[in-house]
Amino acid sequence: MSLLEIRNLEIQYVTIDGIVRAVNGVNFDIDEGGTLGLVGETGAGKTTTALGALRLIPDPPGRIVNGEILYNGRDLLKASAAEMRKVRGGEISMIFQDPMTSLNPVKRIGDQITEVIRKHGKMSGAEAAKKSLDMLEKVGIPAARGVEYPHQFSGGMKQRVLIAIALACAPKLIIADEPTTALDVTIQAQILEMIRKLKEEAGTSMLLITHDLGVVAETCDKIAVVYAGEIVEKGRIEDIFDRTGHPYTKLLFGSLPSLNLKVDRLTPIQGLMPDPVNLPSGCKFHPRCPEARPECSETVPVGTEVSPGHIVRCVLAGSGGKSRYIKEPAMQTQAATAPEHKPDGACELLRVEGLRKYFKNPQGMLHAVDGVSFTLEQGKTLGVVGESGCGKSTLGRAILGLLESTGGSIMFDGIDVTKANNKGLKELHRNMQIIFQDPFSSLDPRMCVAELIAEPLRVYKVFKTRAERETRVAELMDTVGLAQRLAFVYPHELDGGRRQRIGVARAIALGPKFIVCDEPVSSLDVSIQAQILNLLKDLQDGLQLTYMFITHDLSVVKHISSEIMVMYLGCMMELGGADELFEEPLHPYTKGLLSAIPIPDIHVERKRVLLEGEIGSPIEPRPSCRFEPRCPFAGERCRNEQPILEEVLPGHFAACHNIYDINGIVR
Repeated sequence: MSLLEIRNLEIQYVTIDGIVRAVNGVNFDIDEGGTLGLVGETGAGKTTTALGALRLIPDPPGRIVNGEILYNGRDLLKASAAEMRKVRGGEISMIFQDPMTSLNPVKRIGDQITEVIRKHGKMSGAEAAKKSLDMLEKVGIPAARGVEYPHQFSGGMKQRVLIAIALACAPKLIIADEPTTALDVTIQAQILEMIRKLKEEAGTSMLLITHDLGVVAETCDKIAVVYAGEIVEKGRIEDIFDRTGHPYTKLLFGSLPSLNLKVDRLTPIQGLMPDPVNLPSGCKFHPRCPEARPECSETVPVGTEVSPGHIVRCVLAGSGGKSRYIKEPAMQTQAATAPEHKPDGACELLRVEGLRKYFKNPQGMLHAVDGVSFTLEQGKTLGVVGESGCGKSTLGRAILGLLESTGGSIMFDGIDVTKANNKGLKELHRNMQIIFQDPFSSLDPRMCVAELIAEPLRVYKVFKTRAERETRVAELMDTVGLAQRLAFVYPHELDGGRRQRIGVARAIALGPKFIVCDEPVSSLDVSIQAQILNLLKDLQDGLQLTYMFITHDLSVVKHISSEIMVMYLGCMMELGGADELFEEPLHPYTKGLLSAIPIPDIHVERKRVLLEGEIGSPIEPRPSCRFEPRCPFAGERCRNEQPILEEVLPGHFAACHNIYDINGIVR
């Protein structure tokens, strides 16, 4: 039986540029106790659909112009404002994406949960306060922390608070809007496991909004794929993963780096989501569809039921009963094996030994990077992974000389970076560059694209004339795939993918040998992410570039890296070849990281090593294993002695006192 039924929902926003058609005739059901995943790129209309279901669309400028929202058979569009206030939080609750902006910064955590309970339940203040503390305990937060404020909680704990608020009044339906997007993979695994258990205990239904198909595979029983405000495909999870029907859905799968399949290039979706003010005629996806036919630009496709409950909105979906779109599992869209890149005359470009970077803190010295050592050959990629706060970005900036090292040495192409003065660093930066995580905040908003790309050329006076510089800028734009017509537009006028391409063009402008890529794709949709990853690999092959690729996305790092370093609280836990580390992880922390990755494959069964707790404090750490408080194998020696990195297998290093016993390796 359906708990929620959305019928022909249309939502628009009136703007100075015209009418934004955000949601266009959406239809779906959520069964009692079931979970529906709403997936698609940014701007597809997922969040607007969810807000519409709760009638939270701001009016003006937004308005629900058509449709029905049937909750237990009752149309919420006909409910009064007072009735909707009872529904929101009491019967349908929402977990928002950003907990920091969702929580009141000047109210204690316990009071914020109590407020919701008293609003929707008939309890005294004391009873509500007690229940709020019980809810904190239920989501894994000590009740004593109820007197603290949001800024005193980590990102994962703030998200747990939002879950406690959402579940406080035992709602029948939870709408979770990207609840784990900003979290590390280990914390994400904890949150998803907690939501699953609490949902099963209460028999709650859920609408999960996400762009992560791995999360969908682990949590949902039905999926609806959204594009340009329309559902282009929906069905049981088995239908979508095994018998993918719409070309957009197949391309979403093809954009994902795979842990199981080694490919040289990903298959990105070309182009961008259409402007909702000027939607294309016919099929909204046809301008980007590699299989589009003439009729696709003229005919608005209707949903075709290709199998019971599996609806595909494509003019080709029903052709011959089983069209070419309904053929093989989506994860097999590309089967080419990536050749190992071996540049001619490969040599050691970077050697880091005993690198330390400490920061002064009122509570003591913060050990951001502590004793890191490695070498990197020219033309290779070292992936650096670990949870937020483990020192990855600090390591990259210290290597570039952007932060002064506390100790150790950094030899780049025979030059010690730690001993270079300002003039020497400027010369070194011709060959050492960085691509930042957030392209918008790292670009000057007052400069157009051409000026931004030309800036390093001007600073280093590479060319004598303006004409030569402009020619080089045009070449760089072509190299990174930026259209020449964009030369005089500004960063705010571009999407995230194009802004990141500007960052890449600036990084390669001087012809460097080495680039630190600091989370360059973490804020991008999977299709744009695939484009940037392909671009980086193409540039590496063509220009013999060497990368240090910093990320928390382990599937991305496996796709692009030659070697991988795992960090935890400033220290190296493990170092080895990418394939070897994924096939046979040695350190307990690495095992936990890898087991926490959501895999977009419903047929993969694996034993999850759930890491309890969160990363600790790097301030004045004890002389012990940094991972000891969270390690299931920790012993007395781990609590009193810091392990050193040693070669456990040929070319495969790990720092753990119990490494041989854990892995059954004979010394």
